[in-house]
Amino acid sequence: MSHSKVRKYGKDLLPGIDLDVEAYVRRRGALKEGTPFFLGPDMRPMEPLCSFFFEMAKTLKAKSLADYTYDALDVIDFLEDLEVPTDLLSVTEEDLVAYREDRTEYQDDPVSPATWQRRRAMINNFYDWAVDDAKLLDKRPYYRRRNGKDVLAWGATTELDVRHLAYEQWRFLKQVGLRGLLPDGGLDRSFRGQAPLRNSGAAELSVTTGMRLREFSCLLDIEVGRPRRDASPADVKLQATAKYGLPRISTIQDATLRELDFYRRTERAAVVAASARTLWRHRDELFVVDDVDLKQMKLRGQLHGRRRTFRVEAMTAELRRITVIEGDKGLEAMGLFVGRGGRMLSKQRWEQVFGAAHARTLRICAERGLKLEMPSRLRIHDLRHTFAIYMLQMLTQAVLEDEIARVRSGGNAAYLADHLSRNPLLILQRLLGHRQPRSTMRYLTYIRNSNALVTKAIAQWNDQDKTYADYASMLTGGEVA
Repeated sequence: MSHSKVRKYGKDLLPGIDLDVEAYVRRRGALKEGTPFFLGPDMRPMEPLCSFFFEMAKTLKAKSLADYTYDALDVIDFLEDLEVPTDLLSVTEEDLVAYREDRTEYQDDPVSPATWQRRRAMINNFYDWAVDDAKLLDKRPYYRRRNGKDVLAWGATTELDVRHLAYEQWRFLKQVGLRGLLPDGGLDRSFRGQAPLRNSGAAELSVTTGMRLREFSCLLDIEVGRPRRDASPADVKLQATAKYGLPRISTIQDATLRELDFYRRTERAAVVAASARTLWRHRDELFVVDDVDLKQMKLRGQLHGRRRTFRVEAMTAELRRITVIEGDKGLEAMGLFVGRGGRMLSKQRWEQVFGAAHARTLRICAERGLKLEMPSRLRIHDLRHTFAIYMLQMLTQAVLEDEIARVRSGGNAAYLADHLSRNPLLILQRLLGHRQPRSTMRYLTYIRNSNALVTKAIAQWNDQDKTYADYASMLTGGEVA
């Protein structure tokens, strides 16, 4: 179910029938966006898949529904290709074990543990539904222990692959890879990358705040705003775009605000002006804002023929991507990081940008024989890991120095509440928006296991930039020398 495709092709689907198709699919109680349909060779709905996914659509978002759909089709294809073909309701434990072994070991490109964990979750959800809700089966076709383990369990995905950048690596990635400069700071006339200020500004935002790709790529310009006269940081409320929808406040430092403002007044201004007419032609598909309440951070405007009001932090990524405002020369994009046509960049496009930047750094290091060793692999998420590791080190250092000063001054020992309120791991968990403390604990384990490497990297960062130290001092209420 795609509302955008219904709007685009709906009028041609039912010729001669007086029905507002778009209003019909958006009525109360209608199927959610992204709900999949399964049709058989006779073009009739396939059960029990349709009923199962209708139930899943009540709680899952479109992206998760799409992933589960492809996983379900993969299982069905495997079962149909067995020597004795079978289906989901007739399958045996041996059939499912064979499927697990084939996909994780024997096929040409075995799936990763994370991918298999998702497929296992889909299978478990299906049989939970088939037994408990739909009453299609008396019991699952496989045995499950009390601790949740079953024959589908495979692979370890609990360990976090924490990769971070040292200061020299980060500066080289930003200046040479993303901005297209030469190692000596000169212009590289052969550089063909687009929007270097946008790309480097987004990277700077991620590495100094710990924002995920989905979080920083969907920011609206009004959320960040311009640099403050007193050089104070800006707080951004994250909720709908955060993982699991966990609300948190992300603080953007003045240096980053100034870098973003330079991009705003140059590259972004040019893109916004050039895309005004294009956006106007697609206004029926967009959320056209005509009232901005900066005090309450609310937007009001027209969306699909209806007058709507949204709190900015509660706006989903999908809604943010179609949010524009009426300007003097037409419709203007409201996103902070915009690309061709005034639209926000997709996840795939951001990955292409950083992939090209990483490849450029490797090539230039090799061509010029530089001593700097860039990581062989790089993901956008590594910028978040970099923030986490260095911030944890700074938070820990700030607390230790404060405790030493307290003891030396003859002060009383801190109460338990003081320790909890200034606990570095709890502060970092809040900054990163982790749902479980164990996710944050992995960074501590990584630091302990690689103490020499991290200590060296911390020293390099501290010699060049006080951002993390200042931020840690503010968060713990102490002073860092």
